[in-house]
Amino acid sequence: MLVMLAYDVPEQRHQNLLRKEFERMGGARVQYSIYVFEGEDHECERVIRYMRRVTVGIPGDIRIFPMERSAWEAQILLSGVGLEEHKPPEFPGFVEFW
Repeated sequence: MLVMLAYDVPEQRHQNLLRKEFERMGGARVQYSIYVFEGEDHECERVIRYMRRVTVGIPGDIRIFPMERSAWEAQILLSGVGLEEHKPPEFPGFVEFW
C-alpha cells in the first residue's frame, strides 16, 4: 500500500515541517510538494494518523491519498524526470524533414 502526501501551504516553515516529518516516517520526495510512503497497511495507517496530528493548525491545502501500488504504477508521466528513458529513438540520418 502507498500513502501520498500533497500540500500547498503558504509558509516555508510549515512546508519544511511537513517535509521533514513525512520523510522522518520513511516518505520519499516525488515532486516539490508531493511525497510517497510505501509500506504494509498497518504502517500506512500509522503514517496517516501521525500526519493528521502534525497538520493540526497549519493553514493551506494538505492532502493524504492512500492507494494501492497498482494505482501508482498506472500513472502517466507527461513530462519531467524519468521521461527521457521513454522517448522514441532519434530518426536515422537519411530521413529528411521538409
